[in-house]
Amino acid sequence: MKKIITIFSVMFLFACGSNSVPDWKDRGFTQLENYKTHFLSGKEDTVEPHFIKARREIASSNDLNLLAVAYLTKYALHTASLEHFDAADFARLQRLEPNPSNMAYCHFLKGNFRATDATALPARYMGVLKAALDRDATLAAREIAAIDDPLSRLIACGVWTRYLPEDVRILQIAISTASEQGWRRPLWAYLAKLQSYHNERGEQAKATMVKERLELLKK
Repeated sequence: MKKIITIFSVMFLFACGSNSVPDWKDRGFTQLENYKTHFLSGKEDTVEPHFIKARREIASSNDLNLLAVAYLTKYALHTASLEHFDAADFARLQRLEPNPSNMAYCHFLKGNFRATDATALPARYMGVLKAALDRDATLAAREIAAIDDPLSRLIACGVWTRYLPEDVRILQIAISTASEQGWRRPLWAYLAKLQSYHNERGEQAKATMVKERLELLKK
């Protein structure tokens, strides 16, 4: 699988001012990337140990900002797969070492759109935030489709789908993105959501087709 590099991964790697990357940071980054890969692939048995190891390495540095980034990465992956997350650990870190960018991203992931500071949010999500504030699904679909990074695109799909009225265009963007990357966990989640979408609208033939597709993929 292609290695997943997000804005938070870049922050993690280059937070040091020195030219060489300390061993703890290299190990922490590797474990966090392994966590992402296993999470998105749906490898349930091997997911959490990687995050625990990543957290341990980062904690050894006493850098609460990087630790917060690790938790945000975890929350973002859950959001991309339409799953709930508990932000209590991040909230504790934020109280001890406030960071506007981290807080803006957490608000965005939690669907607290009016509390999200657009100037502190990663630029790739600003159009999606505007669409969310206006509840404009057409604009959201256009802005999400324009996000180059597949994982960031899927996170944006997750934010919209979890907190705003479902839109078939956004569901299809998510399904296409997950399919292209071979990300089984979010793929199944969005197919199930698409099935529900058609069921709720009385589109039984379409719902049945999605259900059968999902059953075949899960074999």
